[in-house]
This record gives sequence, structure tokens and C-alpha cells, in this order.
Amino acid sequence: MGAAGSAGFGGEPSPRGPVRPSGLLDLLNVASIVLDTEGRIVLWSPQAEELFGYSAPEALGQYAARIMVHERHLDLVVRLFGEVMKTGRSWAGAFPVRHRDGSTRLVEFRNMRLLDDRGDVYALGLAADQSMVRRLERDVALSTRVIMQSPIGLAVLDTDLRYVSVNPALERLNGIPAEEHLGRTIRELLPQVDADPLEAAARGVLETGRPVVDQPATGRTPADPDEEHAWSVSLYRLEDALGAVLGVAVSVVDVTEQYRTAAEAEGARRRLAAVADASARIGTTLRLDRT
Repeated sequence: MGAAGSAGFGGEPSPRGPVRPSGLLDLLNVASIVLDTEGRIVLWSPQAEELFGYSAPEALGQYAARIMVHERHLDLVVRLFGEVMKTGRSWAGAFPVRHRDGSTRLVEFRNMRLLDDRGDVYALGLAADQSMVRRLERDVALSTRVIMQSPIGLAVLDTDLRYVSVNPALERLNGIPAEEHLGRTIRELLPQVDADPLEAAARGVLETGRPVVDQPATGRTPADPDEEHAWSVSLYRLEDALGAVLGVAVSVVDVTEQYRTAAEAEGARRRLAAVADASARIGTTLRLDRT
């Protein structure tokens, strides 16, 4: 279970032209710094100015260690820089950095050696505020646990309505491993499920942004191929931080028991109505006979 359009997860670029990229790098506000072999700053990104407080004119040409590192850490930083430049092995870790305002901030670094077309060697440093890195790691871990441990079937479809992610609960509902969902539509994955209403609802969600709650669906899946099942499906549109459409999130709940109970109740109601109608006709006939 689970249910084409603008660019989304791996979709085609938007025909409206270039879109400002978004994602973890934007949320982290990753700073880029390039140093020469002596440790002088030769490139300084706007994000570096935000993170460390120095403008490009203030930073360029300066020894990075002298303006960013406390005296007690200077020897260690120089040694680590020398190892990266000598061996070419990257270094990653958190380090206390001196901000321009005099405060100390923990910063996550990824440092690596670069080589240009003339054979000149540089060092590239990628840096982000550690508190932001940890917060995002925590948020991702919590989100992953919520999805993976949910008893409700959950899926994400791209803008072509193809699966890009499913959780274990949906694997069990469909009786199909997660990897076999990926890249397939509902009708391709579950040919014995009535996919038309689901896909129509998903397209409407993509186009309008209005969620659909409690969309009924019926059919059979490999989880129980001999029995007809019923599901309640809800869909809402996924967008990135800038509002670009990524796809559709889908939740699926098996409501087969309720469906059968309702069907049985409806059958009983019809039988009672038929009995009442027959009784009324018999009563009318008896009255006519007496007359």
C-alpha cells in the first residue's frame, strides 16, 4: 500500500529555472576555508564570517591558527595541520575555536588536502557549529526511531508516485521487503489493490497541498493473498525548507475488521429492512383478505 510533477526525490529539475539548493548543508551553515601550505587563509566563505566573526578582508592573508586558536592549543593544531598536508589523510573532529568577539565555540571540522592543476597544495577546512550538528543528529535519530518503530505503515513517494522509503510496519502490511518497494508505483507493486483512487488522491495532494485523510482502499497483498483487506490511507505533501515539493507522505492502517463488521452490519440492516418490507406487504394482504 501507499500512493507526477515538480522536482522531488531524485526528480527532474524544475522547469521554472534554477532553485536555491536546500538541505543539511544549508541548515548546518557549513563554512569553507582554504589555507596555503603555511597555514595562511587564501579563501574565506561568507559562512566562515558568520561562524568565526571575521570578515573576508580581516581574515585573508592571516595565519588561521593565530586568529582562531587559543594559545594552549596552538602546538596541537599546527601538528594536525602538518600531518594533513604531509600525508594527505583527512582529519575530522570537534575543536574549541576563538571567535572574533573573544568567546570560545566548539566547532566540528573536516580538514583535507587539495591539489590544483599546477601541483600546488592547499588545505580545505569545512566547519560547522557543533551544537547545530548535534541537534540535527538528534533530530534525525529521533525521526528515524519514530518512523521505524511506528505500528502504522509509513511511506514516502516521489513526485512520480514511486516509493522512495517505507517503514517495517508497511513491509509487514504489504508482505514485501522494503528494497522491493523502491522505485515502483503502487499499481506496479500491488496489482491486486485498486490503485486508481489512491494515485488520484496522491496527485491531488501534490497539486494542491491539501492533505487527504482516511482514503479507503481495498485489495489483496502478498501478506495475505487469499483474503480481501481494507485500509485507511492518509496522504500529505512533503516540502523542503524553501517550499519546493519533494513528494507525498503516506500512512496506512489496516481496517479490515472494521470493514467486515460494517459490511456485516449493513447486510443485517438490509435483511431487516427486507423482512420489515415483507411483513408490511403480508399485513396489507391480510387486511385486504379480511375485508
